[in-house]
Amino acid sequence: MNRLIRYVFKHKNTGKIETKRCYLSQLEANPTEALAPFSNNSDYDLISRDLCFDEEKGVFVGDLIEVTHWFGNYVASVKFGEYDQDGSGDEYGPSKCFGFYAEATDPDLINEDGYVIVPDYLVQNSLIRLNSYKSIGTIYENNEQREESK
Repeated sequence: MNRLIRYVFKHKNTGKIETKRCYLSQLEANPTEALAPFSNNSDYDLISRDLCFDEEKGVFVGDLIEVTHWFGNYVASVKFGEYDQDGSGDEYGPSKCFGFYAEATDPDLINEDGYVIVPDYLVQNSLIRLNSYKSIGTIYENNEQREESK
């Protein structure tokens, strides 16, 4: 399987974020060419290397997504690793899972009727289980969201 990877670089003097996307096969064939002009440039620091979850929507680990849910829309950060998945609605304890997941950046968000938009069992949720979401940016370009999603 040829995985798409996003490399995120930060310019040392300006703080400007630059990204470069390439497939694993490109890196294996010629890593210097695949990451040019950042690979041998001392003006840039590599700050992240992110796997792609949804190539069609361009969603990578480290992205912020807007999740559409019947409780209301909320923002989540895309992560990869171990997480607690509870799809039972708190009927059972959560299961330990591993993979791509969305974690709500503001799990205490309340809708206009005073109800919690993100119930406890949806704070960490498998991306595969989400019916509707769209990429709205990256945590690297928005410092406030980055701090909230840690």
